[in-house]
Amino acid sequence: MHNSVSPRLNRKLVVKFCLALGIIVIIVNTLVINFVLHFPSQHYSITVAALNTTAGLATIYGFVTIYRYGFHCTHGRSLLYLTIGILFWLLADLSLAYGHFVQHHEEEQALVVSLADLYWIIGYVFFSLHLFTAIRLVRRDQVHKFSVAMVVIASGLIIVYNLILPSGFYASQEGRIIGETKTGVMDLILSILYPILDLVLIIPSVIILTVHRKDYYNFMPWILSSLSLLVNAIADDGFVHHFLEGNTKEIWIWDLFFMTDYIILIGAFYWYNRFSDKLKIER
Repeated sequence: MHNSVSPRLNRKLVVKFCLALGIIVIIVNTLVINFVLHFPSQHYSITVAALNTTAGLATIYGFVTIYRYGFHCTHGRSLLYLTIGILFWLLADLSLAYGHFVQHHEEEQALVVSLADLYWIIGYVFFSLHLFTAIRLVRRDQVHKFSVAMVVIASGLIIVYNLILPSGFYASQEGRIIGETKTGVMDLILSILYPILDLVLIIPSVIILTVHRKDYYNFMPWILSSLSLLVNAIADDGFVHHFLEGNTKEIWIWDLFFMTDYIILIGAFYWYNRFSDKLKIER
């Protein structure tokens, strides 16, 4: 069934929805910041709990969406890949929470290679499948090629700069100490791998975000999920930069971006559920 709502009304709805989502993001991040500032010694516990809460809500909402609407079309398959990716990142966050609250690991110990890294990498695979599935419905003449090229080049330069700048990490052949934890070759390899994986997400995300679409009802979930993964890529890059510098005191700031990532994904699933009766599913 074709969408009978005018593009003008669609744009108003999109603006209202984005404003509401932005307000939610600001409120959640403000609450977390206030808790961290009032209990600075517990900042890692607070951010781990907040990350698991938002990741859990996103995962639940994703599976509810898949259960209600299936995955037999392009939209459904892309949302399935997205939900599985979120699930693996939730498992990664849960493993950090288990290590911290049950095994009493400190924040520095959570920064070295662990099972969580395997879950994060698998999550990247499914997020990539989600984005490249969504791109199948994008026509070349809809893409702002110049904007995509500029963003990708800028992102690549920033990633390279942030990897090269903290040269002290590469100086020691025996690894170095972060807090009381020794880091080594695998930490360096993963620190390089994550920005590369982020670039894989950035390219299709930017393509989707710069596409001309009047069909807001169909395309809005993809726009939101692409925006969330773009936010995650930016946060990941900053996280890696601080890790390579050994600046663990400010790493928690990037957790705010990761929480924002999950909240935007919740918004994507909410949109799909709220306006599914107006969606013209493309197969």
